[in-house]
Order: sequence, then C-alpha cells, then structure tokens
Amino acid sequence: MNGEEMPLPSPSPLAGHPTSALGCTGLHFPVHAIRDAQSRGFAPVLMHHLSGEDGSADAGPREMLAATAAALEGAGHSGVWGAGCTIRAIADAAAFAAAGYTWFSFELGGLPDGRAESMSLDELDATVVALEDAGCYGPGWHARYTDREWELPSGQRLRIEDEALARIAVKYGRALAEAAQWQQAVRTLWSGRGMAPDIELNFAGRRDRWSATEFLFLVLESARGGLAPSCISPSLGPGWQPGAEFEGDQDGVAAVFALASEIAALAGPLKVGIRHASNKSCLPEIATRTLGPRGNLNFEEDAWLATLDTLARDKPELFRRWLCVAQEVFPLVAGEMPLAISEEDTHALPQVEDADLPATFLADLRGRQLLLSTFSDVLRQDRTLREAVSGAQQSR
Repeated sequence: MNGEEMPLPSPSPLAGHPTSALGCTGLHFPVHAIRDAQSRGFAPVLMHHLSGEDGSADAGPREMLAATAAALEGAGHSGVWGAGCTIRAIADAAAFAAAGYTWFSFELGGLPDGRAESMSLDELDATVVALEDAGCYGPGWHARYTDREWELPSGQRLRIEDEALARIAVKYGRALAEAAQWQQAVRTLWSGRGMAPDIELNFAGRRDRWSATEFLFLVLESARGGLAPSCISPSLGPGWQPGAEFEGDQDGVAAVFALASEIAALAGPLKVGIRHASNKSCLPEIATRTLGPRGNLNFEEDAWLATLDTLARDKPELFRRWLCVAQEVFPLVAGEMPLAISEEDTHALPQVEDADLPATFLADLRGRQLLLSTFSDVLRQDRTLREAVSGAQQSR
C-alpha cells in the first residue's frame, strides 16, 4: 500500500489459528503481548468482561469493542484478531452476541458435579436417568461409548468403561446442558457474518486434575450434542495455579498437552485451552512444541496485574480499597480454585507504606493470588474501582 498502514480488519473467528487470549483494561492495553503472540504465530483474542452490578456494564459490549478496536488500530495492528468475552450467564451470551463478538468463553468451572466420584452405583444410575429426563443426554447416548476404543496417532488406545462413563456423565451433564443454552443465545443473536463464532468450554481453575477419559468424553459429547466448540480448557490440577510458576515436572505437563492435542484431533479443528498461562516461563515453548495450531494460551492475568500495579503506584488509596473488597469476596469466589493461599491467609492484610504496595501485593505470590482470584468479582461489586479501571479505555 505504498508505505501506508494496513487498515484494521474486523474481528473474526479463529478456529484455524493458534490463539493467545489477552486481557485489556482502560489502564493497560497489551501492545507488547500482541506483538509477542504474533511473533510466535499466535493470533490475539482480546478478552472482555461484563463488570457492572448484576451483570450489567457501565460500558456495554459495543463500547468496549469499539475502544479495543481503536486501541488496536492506534497500535498499528493489521493482522487477524478475535473479540473475546467471558460468559457466566445466558444474559452475558446474549449481550455479547448482539454486539458481534467472535470468541465466547463459557465459564463452566463451577458447574461440574463433584459428588459423582463418591456416588454408589445405584445413585449413579438414578442420577443418569434424571439427567436423561431433563434432556441433558439424548436417548441411547451411552451406546456411542460402549465397547469402543479410540486409537490416537501415537498408538495409544482410549476406552471408557461403563462405570467411569456414568461418573463422567454425571459430573459434566449439568455443565454441558447449561453451555447448550448459552450457545443457543449466541446462535440466535450473533450479528457476525460467515463462519460461526468460536466457543470455548472452560473447565479450568479447579483443584481436580483432568483425566484422558474425561477430556475424551467432553470432546466427543460436545461435538455430538451440537456444541461444536473451537476450544476446550481442562482443569490441570492443584499444581497449575494462577499467578505462580509451574513447579512440577515439565516433561510430564508436556506429555499431558500432547495427549490432549491428540484427543482434540478426534473432533476436527478443536483447540486445547491453557488457562493461568501468566507467570509460567516454561509454557510458551512447551505449548508451541506440543499443541501447535491446537493451542489457546490465556494470558488475561498479565493485564490484570499490570492494571493493579498502576493503581498501586498512582492511586494507592484506591488500591487499598481494592484490597479490602478482595478480602471480603475471596471466601465467596475461591471455591475449588487451585490456590496456595487460604481464607485464613486473607484475614489480616499487612500494613505497609504506599511505596511498598507493589512489592508486597504484586511481587508476592500470596498477594497475586488474592488479587487474581477476585479480580472480576471486585469490578462487579465496586463501581468506584470499576470507573478507575475502565475510565481510560472509555476515553480512547
């Protein structure tokens, strides 16, 4: 174009690309992360949350998307990108679909039924029947798994035995049914054109660890049920924590990623989502090597930490207010999250000078986990803090 900058393309579905999910707020736009993702061959997905009381937003989905597009254009971005959003309820799905977002992350981590592992066989049978009666599973659904094996490219064979199948079906039945309702709202109201938008089923952020048979079930059942997600993010267990380096066996986690990628291939262009990617120096190399185009790495937490760092340095009184709200909501939202800190750890926050706030609460794992586990809930609860974080973006 004779030296002229290329125009910013519209956001688009990215099923055929490896992707990197990035957070953006009024106080932090991830220009360097976008360029880094591009240099590794990952298309950026810019993530958004409805943050107002009861799910309403002070800046609606259209305003947030316009601000993001303006920031991308201002940064000289001209490649493909996705407009991502976090979905917690059907109203969120409807609002973002009508605004033309292209990546819908269904937050399902709180919906799996943890009782499934300890149910008796009679209880399992009764619960499976109840799920069938409720329409979560269609007639004869289990026949697709009975006496079958799935051979992966590596030669490994997977099989789901009858009892394991019942426990997995009970664990995930309600979550898949809820996801189907959210997807229907997206299908009905989506204002985009061409390819269908990307759907991510996010089960990450739990203490329980994925199993190959669970992931196989989610891959096959979501495809059979018509969800056809572009990405499934499994729970990686207690060693994969927000805001923390991965201290476990890197060869072991590489093997997990490789196996997940092979299972995902059974459903076509399905990506494996890796949540809590921030602060894990080993991840980009491992994911690039094992997942390739089947990877979606979520670095949203980088933007959250950068935003809080700005508040701590420039508006310490607001940062202290943030800490107090985070302390209040932590017991309500921590739930099954894989965290090193407990509710008891949050009862007394250390009293430090303003200049020491970043080092005390952002450079320290305990402070990071308190802030990251409650970030979106603090925004939903406190309008003053919401305005402090979003005001700059609204003025772009």
